[in-house]
This record gives sequence, structure tokens and C-alpha cells, in this order.
Amino acid sequence: MAQADAEVFPILREVNARELESRAEWVRQPEPAADEQALDSDRGPAAAGDGVRTLDLDAALAVAVSQGREYITRRESVYLQGLSLTLTRYEFGPILDATIGALWSDAEGSTDGHSLGADLSVSKILGGSVDFRAGAGFSDTSDSSGSFDSDLDLTFSQPLMRGAGYEVSHESLTQAERDMIYEVRDFELFREDYSIDIAEEYFGLVSQKQRLANTQNSYEQAVFDREKAEALRQVDRNQDEDVFNARRREVDEENRLLVARNNYKRAQDEFKIRLGLPTGARLEVEDIEPPFAPVRLDMASAVAVALHNRLDLRTREDLVVDARRKLRVARDGLRPDLDLMLGAGSSGLGEHFDQAAPDEWRATAGLTLGLPLDRQSERNALRASMITLERAERELSLLRDTIERDVRNQLRSLLTTEDLIVIQRDEIEQERRAVAVTQIRVEAGDSDQRDLSDARQALVDAENALIELLAAHFIARLRLLRTMGVLFIDDEGKWLT
Repeated sequence: MAQADAEVFPILREVNARELESRAEWVRQPEPAADEQALDSDRGPAAAGDGVRTLDLDAALAVAVSQGREYITRRESVYLQGLSLTLTRYEFGPILDATIGALWSDAEGSTDGHSLGADLSVSKILGGSVDFRAGAGFSDTSDSSGSFDSDLDLTFSQPLMRGAGYEVSHESLTQAERDMIYEVRDFELFREDYSIDIAEEYFGLVSQKQRLANTQNSYEQAVFDREKAEALRQVDRNQDEDVFNARRREVDEENRLLVARNNYKRAQDEFKIRLGLPTGARLEVEDIEPPFAPVRLDMASAVAVALHNRLDLRTREDLVVDARRKLRVARDGLRPDLDLMLGAGSSGLGEHFDQAAPDEWRATAGLTLGLPLDRQSERNALRASMITLERAERELSLLRDTIERDVRNQLRSLLTTEDLIVIQRDEIEQERRAVAVTQIRVEAGDSDQRDLSDARQALVDAENALIELLAAHFIARLRLLRTMGVLFIDDEGKWLT
């Protein structure tokens, strides 16, 4: 331990001295604001004509799919998977190889010499492997005139037991092609989730903007009420307590306004980052109400549609097929090795190039048997393949049950939200009537200003709640379509209706 400390502590002291002790020399401090207007430049929604980029939902989706860093990274993953597939296909196609070489040699007690050679080979994986090679060369020494030679060779090897057949020999190619399919499906599911997330953040920003506007109006009303209370107190038409309550409500509303502004700006910055825009960009969202379309679907039909359409369910089913195929391949690994090898070729040699044509033939044939005396790794691979198959079947069953549960829950939740929207709209009308009645009572002296403030606040809260319910219903409806596998996204991130 002491030796370890003796080695580590000097390194720590050196790095600390280099990186931290001189930190104050290169740390940069922000400049103070020139005036109060500069401090206030980032407060509240910006004016539309002040160099601000205003986005509707379609424009936000288009920006997200063209500039969103997460989207671009995910799209590149699909491309990289395609590159991997092309390499695997290349390895199973005819592979050409050509070499040209020159060699000079000399040694004590021998004559020096040099040689030139060229080789061309073609190989391809079938059930076994086929290799063709053609070569030509020239060599000479200082005491000879040199000679030319040529060779043609064709070799075929074929496993007859372990490794025989297309399924086993082409397993890596089969899996690479299926992985490409899975990647495309996963990317499509990502696109659906990504568009829904962008829409959710967009309407969340719209809700915060409208909530900020409501809070601003509430604050302005509180200022008006405070001024009115002070004016009435000067003519002895109310009490000091009324003025105190009006001032306290103004302070409370100002606090709520400051918090709402800060939350809105933070949400703006997060949305810009999600879209791939710089946080310094001037951005506003349009004040649009989320479209409301009631959902009327038969529960059993919605579940059946989801179980038929879901891309991830199809992938899970295909993974079970993969696991079964891999199990067959693993069982093949326990079989003995029995390989057939055939070869044929010809060669030529002469002092002149035209005399070196390959005119002497040769042929070989062989059969080798490898006994399965040690198959420890193959046995473990077989057991692992069995477990993988059982796991894939369980995950498939789990996903089916999960999809059915999600469809039922989402549909029930949507219907509940629709009922809440109806109730909330009725509540808003009631709160508006309550504000009007309370206003009349205050003017008649039958009620105090606090009751009017409470009624106005209840109206603001009800309007904010309706905005959130409409946004929640719109997003939940998209998620239900996604769960059923009927949500289709175009190239600009917009769902097709």
C-alpha cells in the first residue's frame, strides 16, 4: 500500500498543479449587463416582428427531422447497419485477389538472382468453398539464362457432416440480412416516437405560453385591483385590510409571473436543443389549440389490429425464428467433422514465355474425419441456444400481453380524458359566471375584493387545466395509433391522416 501511495500521490500533485493551480489565469468571467434593459431582454415571449422565428407544429417537426441531433444519429445507425450487411455479402461473394511481386536474393557462396511473379485468385463460399488460382513467374540467376513458369489450380472443399448445408454455412449472412430488417423496423418505431415526443413538447410549450399569458393578465388585474383599492381607501370607501389584501395579491401574482416566465424560457431552450437549434436562436410557437377528435373504437378490434400491425411484435416473432435456427446450428456443432477436398491443376516450365504454358496436369482428392472427442464449447453453445430460445418465446408472450394491456388502458384513458374535457368546459363557463356575479356583488358592496380575486384565479386555473387536457388528449390519441401500429410518418416527421 505504501508503495502504491508513493507512486500515485506524486502524479496527483503534478496533475493538480498543472490543471488547477493556474486555473484562475485562464478562467473567463462574464461581462456585466450594460443596463436594466439588457437584463430584461430575455423575459417573456418575444414580439413576432423582432427577428423571431415562429413555428407551427408542421414546421417544428420538419426542423426536428432535418436538424435534430438525436434523429440524425439514429438515422446513421441504420446506414451503419447497411454497411455491415454489404461487408457480409461481400465475404460470401466472389472475392478477387491479385498480387505482383519481385524478389532479389544473394548469399555467400552462391550466385545472386532475382525473380518476378504475378498471381490472380478467385474464391467463393457455397455450401463449401471454391478457390481458383492462376500464376506466372520468371526467375534467373547470374549464371543462368532464366526460366518462366505458370500454374493453374482449382480447389474445392465441402463439409459432409458438421458445417454442411446452406443454413449452417450461411448463418452469418442470414443473420446480417435479418438484422438489417430489424434495424429498419426499429428506426420506423423511433420515428413514430420521436414525432410524438416533438408534438408533446410543442404543445407543452404552447400550454406554458398560454399559461404565462393568463398569469400576465392575472398580474395586470391584480395591479389594477391594488390601485383601485388604494383609490377607494383615500375616499374612505374601503378598509386598510382591503388595501393590504390587494397589495399581497399583487405580490403573489408577480411571484407567479416570474416563475412562469422562467419556466417558459427554460422550456424554450430545451425545445431548441431537441430541434437541433442553438439556444441563442429567437424562437416562438404559434398559439394554436391542440386539435380535438373524439375516439370511438371497438376495444376488441383495436387489440386485434395492434397484434397484427405492430412492427416490434413482428420483430419478436422473427427473433424466435432466429433462436430456433441458431439452435439447429448449435446442434450441428456437436457432429463429427467429415470434409471432402478435391483439387485439380496444371503447370508449365520453360526457358521462353511461350514454352511455359501450363500443360502438365495434376489432381488430388482427400477425405478427413475429425472425431468429436472434445466439444466443450459446442456443448455450452448448444445449452445457451436453448436458453435463448426459451427467453425469446417468453419475451414474445410478454410483448403480446403488454400490447393488449396498453391498447385497453390507452383507449380507456382517452375516453376518460374526453369526459374530463367536457366537464372542464362546463366548469369554465361556471367560473366565468361566478366572476361576473362576484364583480356585481363587489360593486354593490355585498362582497369584498378577495372573493373577486379568488373567482378570477379559479377561472384562470380552469382555463389552464383545459389547455393541458386538450394537449394530453391529442398526444394520447397519437400514442394509441402508434400502439395499434397505424401511425404512419412521412419524410418531414408529420403523421399521415
